[in-house]
Amino acid sequence: MKILERLFNNQKQTEKKESLGRNDVCWCGSGKKYKRCHLDSDAHKQRMRNGLGGKPR
Repeated sequence: MKILERLFNNQKQTEKKESLGRNDVCWCGSGKKYKRCHLDSDAHKQRMRNGLGGKPR
């Protein structure tokens, strides 16, 4: 049973790593294109993680 769980968990992780294009359907399930739904917020989160966000002046 544990072997099946490990195989299933490994399969989920590999599927998740695929990159998402701007014109693909958004990952949240809204049915909108990614660029119209979560692109801005995800890009902002990435900039903050990299230390490039900065404070507004």
